[in-house]
Amino acid sequence: MKKIICIGRQFGSGGHYIAQKFAKQEGITYFDRKIVERAIEASGIAGEILERADERTAHPLWQPIYYEGNSKKYYGKNANDILFEAQKKIILEEAGKGDAVFVGRCADYILKEFTNCSVRSIFFTAPMEYRIRQTMEIDKLSEKEAAAKIRKEDKVRSVYYNFYTGHDWGKPSDYNYCINTTENREEEIIALLSYIYRIL
Repeated sequence: MKKIICIGRQFGSGGHYIAQKFAKQEGITYFDRKIVERAIEASGIAGEILERADERTAHPLWQPIYYEGNSKKYYGKNANDILFEAQKKIILEEAGKGDAVFVGRCADYILKEFTNCSVRSIFFTAPMEYRIRQTMEIDKLSEKEAAAKIRKEDKVRSVYYNFYTGHDWGKPSDYNYCINTTENREEEIIALLSYIYRIL
């Protein structure tokens, strides 16, 4: 049976980079931005429009409708719903092909009832102080700017996940494993992911 690891992450927790390194170490196909790029290509909608919709819900007061594209099932839908449906199709297709790591984009929910693979969901978290330091260093921001960006990105991810799944983003009981990235060295976390992957 195919093995799938789905990663959720707080902004600045390092979950994205750890998942990427784990996938490379195990030789597993890794999906993050790649899903968005393929969804844009498949939808036929202008790339810049769908880029802005990535892991976001439509604004309640401004939901532009797009009728162009090469698939009638997208007619009458806003860019956010179009992107979600396109990504969902890609996630299901790729999960059926072989072992993979999916980061974000509700993959854990999408694959929850998928019977052709064994799925484990993992959520990465970290204290705010750590995330602020990481964001300041990586994005070259002030402490105030980093804190604001973290709050904004976490809210965006939470609203997106809650809207499309009906579940609470980051709620520990909704994941198989929750990992605090500051409590273990990176290599220890990757070793743990490898163990989880092997016992699937």
